[in-house]
Amino acid sequence: MLEQIAQMGPMLILGGLAAGWIAEAISRARGYGLIPDMVLGLVGSIAGGGIVLFVTSSDAGMVTVFLIGCAAAALMIIAQRRFWRSARLAT
Repeated sequence: MLEQIAQMGPMLILGGLAAGWIAEAISRARGYGLIPDMVLGLVGSIAGGGIVLFVTSSDAGMVTVFLIGCAAAALMIIAQRRFWRSARLAT
C-alpha cells in the first residue's frame, strides 16, 4: 500500500495541478486566480483520487491515476465555482 502511494502520489499531484491550470486558462474572469485554482485542483485530486484508489484497491497504471486525478480536481473546481462565487465579480 505504501509503495502504491509513493508511485501514484506524484501522478495525482500532477493531475491536480494540470486541472487547476486548465481551469484558469479556460475561464480567467470567473476564478480566484492561477495559484488558488491550482491549490484547489491539488486538494481535489489528492482527496478524490485517494478515495477512488482506496475503494477500488486495484493496481491502476500511471496514466489512469493521472486521469482520475484530473477528473477529481475538475469536479472540485466545478463545485467551487458553482456554489462559492468569486468575490471579485460580486456574483
